Amino acid sequence: MSLLTGMSVRAKATSAAVGTVALAIALCMLALVLVLRQNLSDSAKTDAKRAALSVEDQLTASGKLRRSAVVVAPQPVTIKAVEGRKIHSSRQVALPDSKVISGAPVYLTGAAHVAYSVDVAPSTTARDNATRLLLRQVAPAAAGLVLFVAALTWLLVGRALRPVAAIREEFTEITERDLHRRVPVPRARDEIFRLARTMNATLDRLHQAMTRQRQFVADASHELRSPIAAVRAQLELALARPSRTDWPTVVHKALQDTGRLQAVASDLLLLARLDAQETPPRTPVDLAALAAEEVRRHPGTVGAGDGDVRPAVVHGSRVQLSRLLTNLTDNARRHARTTVSVGVRVRDGMAEVSVDDDGPGIPEADRERVFERFTRLDGARARQEGGTGLGLAIAKDIAHAHGGTLTVHNSPHGGARLLLRLPCETRL
Repeated sequence: MSLLTGMSVRAKATSAAVGTVALAIALCMLALVLVLRQNLSDSAKTDAKRAALSVEDQLTASGKLRRSAVVVAPQPVTIKAVEGRKIHSSRQVALPDSKVISGAPVYLTGAAHVAYSVDVAPSTTARDNATRLLLRQVAPAAAGLVLFVAALTWLLVGRALRPVAAIREEFTEITERDLHRRVPVPRARDEIFRLARTMNATLDRLHQAMTRQRQFVADASHELRSPIAAVRAQLELALARPSRTDWPTVVHKALQDTGRLQAVASDLLLLARLDAQETPPRTPVDLAALAAEEVRRHPGTVGAGDGDVRPAVVHGSRVQLSRLLTNLTDNARRHARTTVSVGVRVRDGMAEVSVDDDGPGIPEADRERVFERFTRLDGARARQEGGTGLGLAIAKDIAHAHGGTLTVHNSPHGGARLLLRLPCETRL
């Protein structure tokens, strides 16, 4: 295992292919040798039985003629008496006054008067010769085949992994300053193709996140710089002319800018926690009760719209959901002329909260951009009106963190409707 750990994928694939082919060839050769030897052994036994029968026939014929027997056998012949005594066992016997014929002549005297049995030993020559020939001929061919498989696997795996090397080389050169670059995508629609597509998709998201973060930092710096500069200018002007300064007015304006600075810092911290996907404690929360609290918080300005009387319970953070509704109603109050209404209903397993106003509304082309951070539509959001440019961005992030959506529609009052949809809590 330690050896395989240090090997490359190419070497591992080649080793696996060579090992598999070598094992398969070895098993095939072993099976072939065993089958061949078994067949040749069976054939040799059959030939030995036939030779024994031939010897018995020759001995029987010689016994009838009442003379010495001269028989021919291709293998060593053993003749035993019935009681087990060996009468004759020989491959070649020199016979005086006899003619040596093809095979092994056997001379037996008095065989006709003795009860005997004939046994011919099977020949192993053909089996051994065939085994040696098979090993000599097949072994080099098998070794050549293994080497061919090794070379072919090495080349094919190297060709298949070539896009991986290109991807790795390109990816190592990508830094946070050139996230627009992408790794090469191979033409073959295989696993490497999907890996390259996934890496490029990840780079796209990372690029968007980095762009969004840089824009957010720039906007945040601008938003924080303005109240700080205003406070500094007011204090420097007051110190330059202390005797002619209306100190209560200066302090009042400084407190306003400090409050705005505090609001921006608080919103930035909340967005940072939402971006970090911190999970606050979640409990069952009744959106209808939260909406009623918002209506009571702004008597005469925010009213209850059409909706269900029954509770709309969701599972989430009460603090974050309360902040979401507060941002929606504050945004509607800044835009409305006279009327802001909040409605809550349950539909198709989703709790819906609608916040309507009778203001100028939001153009359809800006209904996605309005949720971007520090976005202010012309004539709609002014710093003097207290907006930080983060309220709707925070509201949408909270909605997404709770598995819901926040969208913009036309209001029946003539202005904008912000519609929040969250999944209702399911009770077993």
